[in-house]
Amino acid sequence: QDRQFVGHALSGGLVMAGMFAYIAGSPFVFIELYRVPTQNYGWIFGVNAAGFILFAQVNARLLGRHGPAYWLQRIIWVYLAGALCLLAVSILQPQSLWPILLPLFVMIASLGCLLPNASACAMAGHAAQAGSASALLGFIQFTLAASASALVGVLHNNTAQPMAVVISLCAGLAAICILLTVRRVSQPSPH
Repeated sequence: QDRQFVGHALSGGLVMAGMFAYIAGSPFVFIELYRVPTQNYGWIFGVNAAGFILFAQVNARLLGRHGPAYWLQRIIWVYLAGALCLLAVSILQPQSLWPILLPLFVMIASLGCLLPNASACAMAGHAAQAGSASALLGFIQFTLAASASALVGVLHNNTAQPMAVVISLCAGLAAICILLTVRRVSQPSPH
């Protein structure tokens, strides 16, 4: 019944689903499609993870200036732009991996802000029922993430497009959830 909780839980779940689409699709894209040696896959994955960690640290500093909802509303556009760039690049099917790596890095790094801020916004005001709210939040996030991973497999067509399509879909839906949640929260309640 708490639409603010649901909106933020869905937005966090959708960006997490985009991350799991990356996790599910990147081994094929990097190793099979772009012939990255298997021993180097970990380096690429690690660089993206380092971007996530770095941005999470930046996010901690940014929260000193504005709350999590403020940053959530802004960083989602960075994530969406990265996802749409990735989709465009995947359609062009470049011979080099670099055009795919750059938007992926931007997207994964932005998750260091989006995931904790969406969770914080969802959990705000739920101290009395923190256990059940947290369990529901985790359920929503991991259900969406598992579904996105499966969808990458279902759409497999020997290109990077299935991963990019699922990530872009998740990013677009997350942006819509954030917009609708912010609009609903900022509107005065009728009395």
